[in-house]
Amino acid sequence: MVKVQYKTKHNVVSNKRLFSMAILLGVSISSCFAAPSLASLRGNYQTSIQVAPTMQMPLPKPPAALFDSVRYDSDGMSLAAFVTPDPNDGDKHPAIVWITGGESNTLADFWRKGSRQNDQTASPYRDAGVIMMFPTLRGGNDNAGNIEVNYGEVDDVIAAAEYLATLPYVDSSRIYLGGHSTGGTLALLVSEVASSTHPELFKEVISFGATQETMFLQEVDFTGDEQREMDLRAPANWTNDIRMPTWIIEGKRDGNYRDLKPMCDKNKSPMLHCAFIARHEHFSVLYPLNRHLAQQIMADEPLSIDSMKSWAIKK
Repeated sequence: MVKVQYKTKHNVVSNKRLFSMAILLGVSISSCFAAPSLASLRGNYQTSIQVAPTMQMPLPKPPAALFDSVRYDSDGMSLAAFVTPDPNDGDKHPAIVWITGGESNTLADFWRKGSRQNDQTASPYRDAGVIMMFPTLRGGNDNAGNIEVNYGEVDDVIAAAEYLATLPYVDSSRIYLGGHSTGGTLALLVSEVASSTHPELFKEVISFGATQETMFLQEVDFTGDEQREMDLRAPANWTNDIRMPTWIIEGKRDGNYRDLKPMCDKNKSPMLHCAFIARHEHFSVLYPLNRHLAQQIMADEPLSIDSMKSWAIKK
């Protein structure tokens, strides 16, 4: 058993290794010359990482005025989620799937707003009128399945968004995805996969404080190819797959800025945008930027961020 609390320092996967992975995973040689996508490599690989939940938390009970408790299906499992209730105004509203940080599979009191220096609840979206969905993921809370640490969870997030698109009060053409920290890393991986498999599902993706590689917060038994398992969970390897507008946002004062900057410098996808915000850190950047993005979503404007702006936290 290997306990990894911080991301391991594997090198970004090379083209040679990509082709070797493709052959091992059954991807055709002809597709290798176009550089195999993360979606194609995942489609032929079964992860060996299965972390059985050791202490499952009961499902939280948010106020009924704020969130309905629902179930969505992913890989044959019924998973729990929480969604803004129908405003009953006859309109179709923009919506966002939000992935929390920490152990993203499990939710606690996600609706309790933090201070404006550390509001991890993404509350500016619901305050602005954006429909919100907070999904639990496989192995979290009372869900079936095991935690796969940003592997099967990619499928769960896509399935949650597909459920959200069916709600009669949601505008299915205006569904966004957002996440913070470990949730931001998962959001990046979803963008990289969904760009190939579900290119119309998300209008834009917002990733706060992600990392180049997945951070393992649990004890993990690498019974298979450890390097391959890491490669398939490392957003830095697959940024060229991104074909939907995707934002990486982090404060420059602290957090994962030094980890993300090299990835953004090497990025060649015109759909991936990076915004590093001066005088903010990993948590303080959340409230002012989410409030700004929520206003743009409600106005149905393309998301844009001026990194040179002061972004002071207003009272």
